[in-house]
Amino acid sequence: MRPERSGTPPAAPWARPGRTAVAAAGIVSALLFVLMALHATPLQPSIPLLQFCFSEACFNEVLAQWQAAGIERFKEHFWIDFPFLVSYGIFGHLLARQRFGVPSPPATGRWRLAVALPLAAVLDAAENALHLGFVHAPGAFPELSYAVAGVLATGKWLLIVAFVIGGVRALWRRRAGR
Repeated sequence: MRPERSGTPPAAPWARPGRTAVAAAGIVSALLFVLMALHATPLQPSIPLLQFCFSEACFNEVLAQWQAAGIERFKEHFWIDFPFLVSYGIFGHLLARQRFGVPSPPATGRWRLAVALPLAAVLDAAENALHLGFVHAPGAFPELSYAVAGVLATGKWLLIVAFVIGGVRALWRRRAGR
């Protein structure tokens, strides 16, 4: 005899990621972040300052302070940064779905939380591609390209901050029973 089914079908296995997947993605992201931070520590001014350069003059001023060895270190950091942005995009999506209770498919505005870090990662990858171009082919890009890179970086950081604020708010509302 078949057991009786309720009106709600069981959730698909991928509908709500398990804690192990969230934890694994978080650990990978944290390790890559620490590795990247340690690798970039000698760069003064820091990489985030370079990210907020909206002109070629500003970008080149930072590179001049880094000199040849710093520029090489900056180029090398992308070997860590690209895997990092993939991992934090995945982590953000999984965390929003598991811990913050974001529904799937998106039934409310909370879906924005599940796409915030993946979208930040996409902006980060585009920004990285421009920065790699700037250091490998100095002077080959129009001035507007530097402004675009700055806008991409700003968008990335705004999405990261929005994710943190939205996540704290979602947890607070979940604990308050709203």
